[in-house]
Amino acid sequence: MEKPFQIKLIIRRVSAAASIAWLKNAWGIFKQYPIVFVQMILLTLALSVLASLHEITLIIAVLASPFITAGFYRAVLGVQQQQKISIDWLFQPFKEPATRRILLVIAALNFLISIPLAQFRVDVFATMQLAQESPDVAAGYSWSLLLLLIATLITAMLFAYAVAIAYFLKEQRIFTILQASFIACWRNIPALVSFGLLSLLLIILTVPTFFLGLIVVMPVLHIAFFLSFNELFALQVKSQQDGVLEV
Repeated sequence: MEKPFQIKLIIRRVSAAASIAWLKNAWGIFKQYPIVFVQMILLTLALSVLASLHEITLIIAVLASPFITAGFYRAVLGVQQQQKISIDWLFQPFKEPATRRILLVIAALNFLISIPLAQFRVDVFATMQLAQESPDVAAGYSWSLLLLLIATLITAMLFAYAVAIAYFLKEQRIFTILQASFIACWRNIPALVSFGLLSLLLIILTVPTFFLGLIVVMPVLHIAFFLSFNELFALQVKSQQDGVLEV
């Protein structure tokens, strides 16, 4: 009889310089299918614009977002595996029932968390205007701004790799997904901060082109972020009693 096994999720630590390799490799992948990746980004932006037109389209866009993200990541993986990709790869995750439920859960939970966070952001900015007129308000504003930054950072860390974990590692437990995403970010803050700074620099470099260069920079940054997922996460099989995914 074959021994039962347990799949243990390993989260690697990488150096800050790893971000340079992510961008370099992302550029290599982008150059193989530049038109397809640019089309994917432009289509995603177009859908975002349409989503802002009405509450119903906004909800649809929020629920569809993880599927679109997974589709983009899947296209990157396809290029790595020497497959021929096209823009319709962006919509392939919609046809896959295995991850449909958890991607919807991720979308809904992210949306529910973003609502009070957005309201808190509005309140902080309103307090910011009052602080310019009244010194007594300035102290409270400083603490509110710090709390907003911390809450925004924690939310970003919880959902940064959530879609990739659910889609590629086939994890169905939302708590495990969020926990793994947060731990991966926490253990690799230097690399992710470095990646963020390099991303900001690339975006600034598009200013002379009136930001038209973003049609190249944005897909490269998205590809690079998926490559960071590939490097930070690894699977290791261990002989145990259960076949489960653990952090």
